[in-house]
Amino acid sequence: MPSGFLAAGLLLALALVLGRAFARFHLPRVTGYLLAGLVAGPSLAQILKFEPVISQKTLDSIQFISSIGITFIMFQVGSYFPLGVFRKYGHRIFLASIIESSLTFFLVFSIVFLFGFGLIPSMFLAIMSVQTAPGATQMVLRELRSEGELSDLTLILIGINNLTALILFIIAFKFFGNSSVITESLLWQIGSPLAGGVTAGIIISYWEQRLTGETERQLMIISMLLLLVWASYHFHFNLLFGALIAGVSVINFSPHEKRIFNDLKKLDYPVYVLFFALAGTHLHLQAIPVMGAIGVAFILMRGVGKYLGNRIGAMAGQFSDNIRNNLGGSMLCQAGVAIGLAEIVAKSMGKTGVAIQDIVLAAVIVFEIIGPIMVRISMIRAGETTIISMLTSRAPVGIFEGVHDLVNHFTAALGLKLHGDMKSPGDMPIKLVMRRHVESIPEDMHFDDVLKTMGHSRYDRLPVVDKQNHLVGIIHYSDISSVLFVEDLRQLVVARDIAVPPVAHLKDSDPLEKAMDSFRQYPHISYLFIVSERDGKTLAGVIRHNDALCAHGDV
Repeated sequence: MPSGFLAAGLLLALALVLGRAFARFHLPRVTGYLLAGLVAGPSLAQILKFEPVISQKTLDSIQFISSIGITFIMFQVGSYFPLGVFRKYGHRIFLASIIESSLTFFLVFSIVFLFGFGLIPSMFLAIMSVQTAPGATQMVLRELRSEGELSDLTLILIGINNLTALILFIIAFKFFGNSSVITESLLWQIGSPLAGGVTAGIIISYWEQRLTGETERQLMIISMLLLLVWASYHFHFNLLFGALIAGVSVINFSPHEKRIFNDLKKLDYPVYVLFFALAGTHLHLQAIPVMGAIGVAFILMRGVGKYLGNRIGAMAGQFSDNIRNNLGGSMLCQAGVAIGLAEIVAKSMGKTGVAIQDIVLAAVIVFEIIGPIMVRISMIRAGETTIISMLTSRAPVGIFEGVHDLVNHFTAALGLKLHGDMKSPGDMPIKLVMRRHVESIPEDMHFDDVLKTMGHSRYDRLPVVDKQNHLVGIIHYSDISSVLFVEDLRQLVVARDIAVPPVAHLKDSDPLEKAMDSFRQYPHISYLFIVSERDGKTLAGVIRHNDALCAHGDV
C-alpha cells in the first residue's frame, strides 16, 4: 500500500505540471491530466521497452479512486436535471437527444457492418458510440468557468446520452450477450440503480437540512456517496446510473440543492485530477495499430454522427443558432463508460469481444485528445466564458524572485519588515472578464412573454435591446410587479415601457476597477451589463461580481 501513496503523489504532481503546460498552449488541462497517466503508466513503457514509472500492480491498488471520481462526476451531472429544465424545454430536449443518438447509432452500425463486422458486434459498437464522457466535458467547463444555455444543455444531453447507452446495453446484453457475465434480470439491472440513487439522494437532501456547518455537510455527502459505491459493488448494479439518479434526486428534492453541490465542488477537484490521471494509465496505445479500417470508420462515423446529429437535433428542437452551431463540438468526449462496457463485452464474446474492445480503446484515445479541445472551442465560440479564464497567467513570481520572497518572508518572521508594491489588477479592461453571451429581451416583446423569459432565466434582471442590439434599458422583477396584476396593462405593455436605465454606463474598454466601483456603490447588484466601446450603445456582454473578484486572483 505505501507504493499506492507514491503513485497517487506522482500522478498528481505530474498532472499539475502537464496541466499547466497544456494550458499555456491554450489546450484543456484535462488533456494534460490524461497524458500524465499515459506517461507514468505501463502502456507507453511497454512500447518503448522500459520499466514503467508506476507498475500495474500499484495502479490496481488505487483503482478505488476511479470509482469515487466517477461517482462525484455523475452526481454533479445529475444537478443539471431539475424538473424546471424539462418544463422550460419541454419535448425539445428529448427530440434533440433522440435525433443525435439515433443518427450516431445508425451511422456507426451501418459502416462497421458494411466493413464486415457481424450484426451483433456492430450493434454493440453502435451502442457504445452513443455514450459521451461527462467527466472530461465537465472539467473543461469548470476550467473555463463556462455558464450559459450551451453549457447547461451539453451536460443535460450527456446525462441523457449515458442513460440511453446504459439502458440499451443492458437490454442488448441480456438478449445477445453471455448470460454468465450478467445474470440479473432487466428489472434488477435498471431498478436497483434507480432505487439506490433515489435513496441516497433523499437521505442527503433530508440530512443536509439538519447540519449547520459546511464541513459537516461535506462529510455527510461524501459518506453517502461512498456508501453508494459500496452498494453498487455489493448488489451488482451500475454505479454511473446510480450516482446520476442520486444527483437528480437531490436537485429535485432538496430545498438547499445548490448549497449541497457547491459544498462538494469545494473539495472534489483533486479527486477529479487523480481520476483522469488514472484514466490515462488505461489508454492502450497498442490498440491503435490493431484497430484497422473498422476502427478508423468507427471514429469517423461517431464524430460525424455526434456533430451532425446535434446540429439537426438542435434545429428540430428549435434552439438558437448559437446552440446549433456549437452543440456538436461539445459532445465528442468518450472515456470511462465506453471502456467499462467494452471490458464486459471482451470478457463474454471471445475474439469478437476483444476486437470490439480494441476498437473502443483506440477510439477513446482519439476522442479524449480531440474531445476536450472541441469542448473548449465550442464554449469560446458560444461566448459562455470570459477571456481572462482562457488566458493562462505566468507563475506569480519568477524562479529567483520566488527564492527572494522566501528569504523575505523568513526575515519578516524574525521581525524584519520587507515589502514591495503589487501591480493592481484593476487596470485590465472589462472585456477580459465579461461574458459575451447575454440573454436579452427585444424592446417590443409583450409583457407576458417578458414574464415567461425572466421566469426561465438564470438572472433576476435582463437587458432590453432594440433591433440594432443597442442597450435600451434593464428590466428587474421589481419593475414588473406594478403591471403583473393589472390585466388591462398586461395587454398593452411591452418591454421598453418598463425598462429602466442601467445603474452604470460601462464600456468593454473601461478598466475593471470602474466596474468594481459600481459594485461597491450598488452592493445589491451582482452583475452589470456592458456596451461596446465602438458606439457606446451596442450590448457587448455582462460582468458578474464574482468574475470581477476572481480576476484579481487570476492576474
